[in-house]
Amino acid sequence: MRTKFLMIGLALVFACGKKEEKIPEKERTQDIQTIQVVVQKVEDFVEATGSIQPDKEGVVKITSRLPGVLQSIKVQVGDKVKKGQLLAVVKAPDSTDLYSQKVSLAVQLAQAKRLYELKQKLYEVGAIPKSELMDAETNYKVIKAQLDGVEQKLKLLGGGMGVSVLRAPIDGVVYQINAHIGDSVDPSTEILSIADPKKVVVVAQLHDRDAFKIKKGDAVEFNISTYPDKNFKGVVKYVSDVVDPETRTVKVYIDPLEKEPFKINMFFNMKVFTGEKQYAVLPKRALLYQDGKFYVYLLEGKNVRKKEVLFVKELEDGNVALEGLQEGQKVLANPMREVSP
Repeated sequence: MRTKFLMIGLALVFACGKKEEKIPEKERTQDIQTIQVVVQKVEDFVEATGSIQPDKEGVVKITSRLPGVLQSIKVQVGDKVKKGQLLAVVKAPDSTDLYSQKVSLAVQLAQAKRLYELKQKLYEVGAIPKSELMDAETNYKVIKAQLDGVEQKLKLLGGGMGVSVLRAPIDGVVYQINAHIGDSVDPSTEILSIADPKKVVVVAQLHDRDAFKIKKGDAVEFNISTYPDKNFKGVVKYVSDVVDPETRTVKVYIDPLEKEPFKINMFFNMKVFTGEKQYAVLPKRALLYQDGKFYVYLLEGKNVRKKEVLFVKELEDGNVALEGLQEGQKVLANPMREVSP
């Protein structure tokens, strides 16, 4: 019967909404089931979400070597490309001039070659002096060098017939496309970028209140829904010094130990392990949740007092780690709960 009175008393405490109440003397009981607080070392970690992003060293920006207008884009974001594959075409007036030079020099070279060959025959029969033959040879070689130079420039610029073609410099994945068909572009315009899938980094967003706990070298464990039965590992590579003013988050860069199965922009859940820390440990059933806060009921002598605690994390054995309690304190084992934690 006394237990029944106690539970009624606890319900009244919640109804009143006070942070701290004592059970009246007439409702005290010696039969209350309690648990003694144990303080122990708990592996501390911070949970977060993040995504796979290319490392800065693994991204190649693609630009047009000639000014012009973007005529077509041959790939989409996420496409795998091979080195030398056509990515985009730019209508480039400057390449028209180069191509015209190439055609003109090709004609001149053909004429110079015929003249040089004729002079060789005439020299062999003694019809002309050697100096005349040497002049023809020099003219031929000069025009050929000019043509080779124009062809090399056209090849370097990806130009010809009024266009400049952009090709993939590496094997990789199309990471971003920053321009649209019809845009004016020049050598300073980033049209798209190619990412090397073997050079990736995990980028996590941590709340600024947690970011200070993280340091370079901390171990990380993360998992992805695509591979539900596997935990991947990594280490913290860098913690940004910049806090996003809107989200109050800090970027943490993680180097994954395995990189083969990952794809750019793949999302995951992770834990960053920050070492061990002393926490009060109790069974989850001893914890009470009310109005967005966590409480326990302390047994102090013959009185029961409601006390707010800071919930840290749930442990794998059904216990919870808390702050705000001391070793040896006794709490009610099964307090009445309005909302389960």
